[in-house]
Amino acid sequence: ENSLGQEAHAAPSVFSYFLPDFSPSGPLYSASLYSPESQVLTSPKLISTLNGLFSFLEFGLVDCYGGFGSSSQFMDPSCPKTKSQRWLNKIKRKISYGSSLYPPAANNAEKIVDELDVLLTNGRLTTYSRRNLIQVVKNSHNFVHGLRNAQKLIITTPEYQSTSVVRRRVGFRVKPSDLPPPTKKYRALVHIMLNGGADSFNIVIPHSGCTHTTSFDAYSKIRGVVAIPKTKLNVINAVNAQPCARYGLNDALPYLYQLYNKKDALFVAGVGTLSEPTDQSNWQKNHFGIVQLFAHNKQQTDSEQVDIFQEYPGTGIGGRILSTLQKNGYETSALSVGGVSEFLDGDIAIAFFDPSTGVQKLHPIPYERDITDIVLTLNGPTEPISGLFGESWARQIHQALSDSAKYNAALDSVELQTKFPDTYLGNQLRAIAHLIKTREIRKVERDLFYATSEGWDMHAKVGNGLIQLLGEVDMALKSFVTEMKDQNIWNDVLIFQASEFGRTTTPNTSGGTDHAWSGNYFLAGGLVKGGQILGKYPDISEGSPLNIDRGRIIPSFPWDSMWKPVAQFLGVRSNEINKFVVPNFRKFGRDHVLLYGKVFKQDCVDNETFYFDHKSNTCSKWATTEKRCKMRDKFGRFVRNY
Repeated sequence: ENSLGQEAHAAPSVFSYFLPDFSPSGPLYSASLYSPESQVLTSPKLISTLNGLFSFLEFGLVDCYGGFGSSSQFMDPSCPKTKSQRWLNKIKRKISYGSSLYPPAANNAEKIVDELDVLLTNGRLTTYSRRNLIQVVKNSHNFVHGLRNAQKLIITTPEYQSTSVVRRRVGFRVKPSDLPPPTKKYRALVHIMLNGGADSFNIVIPHSGCTHTTSFDAYSKIRGVVAIPKTKLNVINAVNAQPCARYGLNDALPYLYQLYNKKDALFVAGVGTLSEPTDQSNWQKNHFGIVQLFAHNKQQTDSEQVDIFQEYPGTGIGGRILSTLQKNGYETSALSVGGVSEFLDGDIAIAFFDPSTGVQKLHPIPYERDITDIVLTLNGPTEPISGLFGESWARQIHQALSDSAKYNAALDSVELQTKFPDTYLGNQLRAIAHLIKTREIRKVERDLFYATSEGWDMHAKVGNGLIQLLGEVDMALKSFVTEMKDQNIWNDVLIFQASEFGRTTTPNTSGGTDHAWSGNYFLAGGLVKGGQILGKYPDISEGSPLNIDRGRIIPSFPWDSMWKPVAQFLGVRSNEINKFVVPNFRKFGRDHVLLYGKVFKQDCVDNETFYFDHKSNTCSKWATTEKRCKMRDKFGRFVRNY
């Protein structure tokens, strides 16, 4: 799993390891070509896969330096650390579970490379690659070493990694330039996706002070065997106009309960994918043929792209936010510790991290030379007529090696003080916290992170499973917030929790719940105006206006509603949000708007360009001609007047 991302009998979902219609951003997406395996070909997996193959060629099937074999802890001799300890073939045969004993028919560099070319690429090596590989073999200190180097390098080429013809172009790919020192205040968004469809109606539950149809008794009746007892709820005040004055937060989330009461977390109720304002009379007309409701893969796409009519195809909501910020002069980065997601797709290259192994170094065998430069050379620029799959591989390996060099140096220079739980999400949030601590070294002003929690598709026995996963979320959240406060950065970090859809409010015959629509999600951060429930908690009773059937509840608010103030928090200008970030939001009226001042405690992020108008409760731009006055706002800062 950590090396290839495809552990036997451990697929992350019913869709196995990748989707048949997956198309990665870049040349393949632009050409409408599919590449399912690219869904697991993140930078960490790319490097770990190559390292596993390098290890096999060097040592046989063992686990030395990223190998795919079994533990080397009790091997004798142990993994070699110097050239003098290098294993001979007889040691490989004794220790490993198999090794490469390929004997080439010739013993000169040209013929060795030509033979490998026929065997491994069907004779598709470019003249440029062939020339470079021959030179590597000639520069090796003996025949065996030269053969091994040629084998290692040829498997890094786009000719080997794709079946298309590669046409090299003269020159080298442009290397990322050094960034200038940051001039804007840092902010980060952590997007946590609960994959599978979380049963959020068992997270935030009607408690007391309710109307008849939305009471706890009505909830218990419709939820039946999956209902949470009232004794398992921590009471929270709704504050805003909701069907209940008080709701119960599942007691598997004690730390989130603390954040809510400390006014650092809020919930938005009744959220989901919507094409336009919808009720029972028009839900089918508004969505059939446009989206595939209740389907995991399609709803994950819709919730991560938030562009239901594909006005900006191939982009995610996070990617569009970053693209807009970059155009406005921000130094930005897109980082995923949760694998491939459409959330970050856009103009900004995505850096991928394995939360368990960190950022790996390519070819980490200590007594061998660094092969980064020659690998980059072999994956140089291509002609427009070159195969797109090969070009996609070459771009990915350049990105992986660039990330490895950049982030290893930064991460090695800082350490975390907080202990994180050793869970799937805990390890991801630890990695994010570590990356946030490198923000000054990386010279970045805006970070967008993507993390996931798996296993929320509970069609059976939802009770204990939900409690366990909520507990993992809560423990990971506690460690992360503690670390952010230790870094004195909590006010500039925002956590956005989501899931592709909610679950049916009525249980199935297996004690689980099925795919539905509307859900309830939380925002957390030091500047979140917490302790309240925004949106509209629905009436979940049978026959309610938004209940389609079996407790599939129509959302009252689109995802766009949550993302609009979040984009403002990150510094996107108001006039750019509706146009580019949430283009479909123009179909919704003011009753679907979550105003910035209702979601956040502070005014606009860019105080030099914008000010917070308390009268209209919006973020407004300063006039061209303005005067300073010696008045302070409620936060104690000087305000302008005109």
